[in-house]
Amino acid sequence: MLTTLLPLLFLLLLPGWVHCNQEASDGQLNFHMIQKSYFLNPFQVWHQGNASLGGLPTHTLEGPGTNVTILQLQPLQDPESWAIMKRNLHLYLQQFWGLVRLVHQERRLDFPLNVRCFLGCELPPEGSKAHVFFEVAVNGSSFVSFQPETALWVAGSKSPSKVVTYTLQQLNTYNRTRYELQEFLQDTCVQYVQEHITTKNTKGSQTGRSYTSLVLGILLGCFIIAGVAVGIFLCTGGRRC
Repeated sequence: MLTTLLPLLFLLLLPGWVHCNQEASDGQLNFHMIQKSYFLNPFQVWHQGNASLGGLPTHTLEGPGTNVTILQLQPLQDPESWAIMKRNLHLYLQQFWGLVRLVHQERRLDFPLNVRCFLGCELPPEGSKAHVFFEVAVNGSSFVSFQPETALWVAGSKSPSKVVTYTLQQLNTYNRTRYELQEFLQDTCVQYVQEHITTKNTKGSQTGRSYTSLVLGILLGCFIIAGVAVGIFLCTGGRRC
């Protein structure tokens, strides 16, 4: 059954890749990450995701349940540090799946459930302010998004509901999902792209010690923040997960 989902997942993921490549062709440097989790039911899930720098794919993630394949497409990390990265990401995905099962047991979620997190930063021409973002969609519809200027989460394009209202209340209560996320996007992510620019200009390549040292933190940071946001909005009542 899960194998039949691959064409659908590819089509759903395609707009994000096109978006990255178009911006890269316009000369805008950026770092984008997409995580998608398709839950056919509480016991079957297919994860897929990617990271890209300036339109160049750097990481991929794909597979069912506990058998997810995670790859770095560029030789950015040594084998030892990359092994640690993969263990951490596998652990995150297992916890994420377990959280969905727990919430379903308590709140009875409607399946299939398609969760999409899209986040990153974009550096426009010199002199302009960097654009950073974090957007969450559920079943193809905008759910919530982060406003970095005010460090506040706001509702998506759909009409407000009790679930959205509760989600925003929770997301806007904690420093981790407000100010730490703001710092991550505006500082860590932007510095990562700027470091890439410096490395590329001085060495004529997209590798180097400074570039490699940032990959672990930013990639893992994205998934951790995504987990916090998704875990909160899956709660459909006043009870904490």
